[in-house]
Amino acid sequence: MYTFSQRFSDYIKRPQTRKDMPIYLLDVVDILDAQSTQAKDIDLILGKHDIQGFDRIKVETIDLLLAYANYILEDSVITDEEAYDFAALKMTFRIKEGDFLQLRSFEVREILRKEFIRIYSDNFVDKKEDLEKVNLQALFDLSYDQFEEIKKDEVINALLNGANPTDLSITKLPKGFKVV
Repeated sequence: MYTFSQRFSDYIKRPQTRKDMPIYLLDVVDILDAQSTQAKDIDLILGKHDIQGFDRIKVETIDLLLAYANYILEDSVITDEEAYDFAALKMTFRIKEGDFLQLRSFEVREILRKEFIRIYSDNFVDKKEDLEKVNLQALFDLSYDQFEEIKKDEVINALLNGANPTDLSITKLPKGFKVV
């Protein structure tokens, strides 16, 4: 299976994380934190809780990933380890492209909105922020068009506040925005 980072281990050991998570999911993440976990070990835990596969608990696993996304974004940086953990969790929980927006659109949009406000608030996107945008898009398996639509409002706000479009690392002006 996968080897998760210390950051993920720290996250699942936090009292707040443990308090908010269903018992069956706690059992799964605890075994994921072990170094020698195999897929059959996870299936045994799910079976113990009378759960036949992750499709039955998809919303709960997405909620876990959203909470973890908020945790890793506390420092406004998505490290390689955190991106790897997130991708491994999506594979482990069988989260497919489109699941985040289909099941938790509001929550995903709020996480992204918060990050876009921070990124665009100074009317300049540096290389670090540019990389974070790529990582944000990958976290939630968003298409280019979906991502552009979600960030559009903050790009427009930055432009209205006098930002130079070339400083915002955008490929085109948002649809409907006209420079006068």
